[in-house]
Amino acid sequence: MIARRKTVRPDKITMINLVWTAMIAVMLTATVTLYQGKSDFNNMKYPQVTGRYSDLSYY
Repeated sequence: MIARRKTVRPDKITMINLVWTAMIAVMLTATVTLYQGKSDFNNMKYPQVTGRYSDLSYY
């Protein structure tokens, strides 16, 4: 009788942890890549958002 060798297969929790870690690494890399050239906030050409409130009646 030939004994079968047990194949090495990671369990479910290990796979979830690996996928989660890879996903976080990809998101962090994408964030750093996308915002690499946007560090100059003082020289933006966008209008500044203010907190002013205008009380207008709609009726």
